[in-house]
Amino acid sequence: MTPSKDFSNLRPDQQGDLLRSDPEAYANLVSGITAYGIYLLNPDGRIQSWNAGAEKISGISPREALGQPYQILFSRQSQLDRIPEKTLDYVRANQHVHDEQSRQHRRGDEYIAEVTLDSVRRSSGALMGFVEVMQDVTEARQKQNALYRQATRDAMTGIFNRGHFTEMANQEIERARRFAEPLSVVMLDIDHFKKVNDSYGHDVGDQAIIALARCCEAEIRKIDFVGRLGGEEFAILQPRAAKQPALEMANRLRMKIAEIRIPLPSGYRTNVLSYTASLGVATLQPHTEGIQELLKNADNALYQSKKEGRNKVSAWFE
Repeated sequence: MTPSKDFSNLRPDQQGDLLRSDPEAYANLVSGITAYGIYLLNPDGRIQSWNAGAEKISGISPREALGQPYQILFSRQSQLDRIPEKTLDYVRANQHVHDEQSRQHRRGDEYIAEVTLDSVRRSSGALMGFVEVMQDVTEARQKQNALYRQATRDAMTGIFNRGHFTEMANQEIERARRFAEPLSVVMLDIDHFKKVNDSYGHDVGDQAIIALARCCEAEIRKIDFVGRLGGEEFAILQPRAAKQPALEMANRLRMKIAEIRIPLPSGYRTNVLSYTASLGVATLQPHTEGIQELLKNADNALYQSKKEGRNKVSAWFE
């Protein structure tokens, strides 16, 4: 390649041809690009070129990058999980990969990189190396995650909101029917909650709701999920749980809730607030139409607990 030759107007397919015929010329072509990291790896996975975008994104200078193994770009956990080696092996076998990976900046913090890695082969099929195009998408993913959380999580407690709980519950009901597995719902609310707000104020009431949500999260299984349906009312979806296991979990939860203590501001006769909850359990039946009917049945059981004196668990019997 002559130093004066201009490659800036090459089409993508022409760039691919150039990459295969003259990798050094291709590296020079992309060296000044700053929006993307674009670099070549040799067949062993060592860095052979390093453009301005790669330096900008990673903080690693060309002097520090050239000749180093592909692994230096990855976060510590990704290295322990052998993600670099697995990625190269996959591309050797399949020619191409498009992925999002955890990479590590030179200063030590991690970022999310959207990467496209391709093998570069001669016309004979012999492996010449790899070319990777990388973009930092950390901010975009953080914004997406924040929007998703805003749409699916209760703002006060961080657990599922009513809409997302309903959506996820209906999916689980479909799965339970498909595989002929049991499923139960537990509904609960704080006993005499209006009295808590009237006596101690809404800030203390909010603390009571948050503490109840944390208690539910601590007591449920990994496959269960909890949602705030509104006010002091919560629901727990228990896949693969028939009536008896659901009742046992609900009773354990009831006792744990009774142990909650909320510190009170000075000026009250007591230093802490304690409270109880009433719970209702309903199990999926063959004719149950969906989560709304199941919640209605659990709510009827919850009403029975209230009627029988509160701080109690009742089950809905068909």
